[in-house]
Amino acid sequence: MYWTSLSDFLAMGGHAGFVWPSFGLALAVLLGLGLQSRARMKAAERENAEARRDLRGEGGSREAQA
Repeated sequence: MYWTSLSDFLAMGGHAGFVWPSFGLALAVLLGLGLQSRARMKAAERENAEARRDLRGEGGSREAQA
């Protein structure tokens, strides 16, 4: 399909009402997944760091007891 102007492209041959909301929804879902993944990664990193601190704390007390 060839478009002669930007408005022809944006009209998508009369299907713009279906095409652009589909692109918008797909973009929103991808952005949401990216934000959710980033938040879960940060939470997992915090949990991992806390677990490492706890293990270091326990390891030090065990060495002191032995």
